[in-house]
Amino acid sequence: MLLCCFLPAQAIEVDGLYRATIQVNSRNDAQERRRAFSDALQEVLAKISGSSASTNPASIRRAMSNPEPYVESWSTQTRMVSSQSNEVTNQQQLIEIVVNFYESEIDRLLDENSIPVWPANRPETLVWVVLEEELADRRMLGSSDLNSSEVLILIKNIADRRGLPLLFPLLDLEDQLRLNINRLWDLDEDAILAASGRYQAESVLAIRLYKAINGELQAKSLYFFRDNVFTFEQSELNEAEFLSGSINLASNELSQYYAVLLSGTDNSVQVNLQIDGIDSPADYSELLSYLNTLEGVNSFQLKEVTANSLYIQLNTGGQLRQLVETMALESSLQSATELSRQDEEVFMHYRWVRD
Repeated sequence: MLLCCFLPAQAIEVDGLYRATIQVNSRNDAQERRRAFSDALQEVLAKISGSSASTNPASIRRAMSNPEPYVESWSTQTRMVSSQSNEVTNQQQLIEIVVNFYESEIDRLLDENSIPVWPANRPETLVWVVLEEELADRRMLGSSDLNSSEVLILIKNIADRRGLPLLFPLLDLEDQLRLNINRLWDLDEDAILAASGRYQAESVLAIRLYKAINGELQAKSLYFFRDNVFTFEQSELNEAEFLSGSINLASNELSQYYAVLLSGTDNSVQVNLQIDGIDSPADYSELLSYLNTLEGVNSFQLKEVTANSLYIQLNTGGQLRQLVETMALESSLQSATELSRQDEEVFMHYRWVRD
């Protein structure tokens, strides 16, 4: 009865999960504003759950048709965007509504529909992109292209709307030796995984795009997570639809591992957690703050204190696998021993490591 403990993955705290920005045609049109609230609620539910199917239950569809009770605040803003036409740059003003939702109400809505919540501490997904445009050279896109490549900007915007943090490769000499442009174009699985090892990413998305002058798109993506490989390839999709499908593939798979039911299950599990390396009041305070943020932990109690270790009892609400996965993302925690179970008791042992 053992669960393996995983090496910490690249993870960051995602901000703005309960906020969405929606484009509208007017500042003062009440119908437009209501439509924006509904679209924003749909986006936030997908970000919080990590699942594109979070709006399927009937009660959630009803909430989307009457979103006002969930809105904490909203504001309008304008921004200028540039477009290129016949070598002429045009400026266009966009009107947007920024909607903030009540965190407790959104969590309650998901909980009532037994939809798990994906905690804000999320692993980064490493994204490899190779692009070929008709009459142009084939090229790989990396971190240095983030502000200049329309493709990467679109990928980043889509991922932000799904609450999926991304990491782009440096494409320096080391990357190019491990994964040259032709092997990426071929979506060579072994080469992609070998090059990704440098970034210690267990979530990897590889995207291949060919764009013809007439607008035709030929595209395919591979998604790697743990020992699984998933493929996304559909015809007759435009660029935004294809990239959305690729991002959804990663987000849906990750959330299945890390999302937890807020109310837990009927099979509540108590965990005996030992944390070594707690040497100061600051360590103790930081650890307690972290435990308070763990989704799926209904309560915890300090049971014993020794020279530099704490023994804490956690009530996990039955979400044991998700607890292990989530704690593996915390850089301050290092696994000391594998999780073990003796009869009805579960034991977890970590070491607290300061930066």
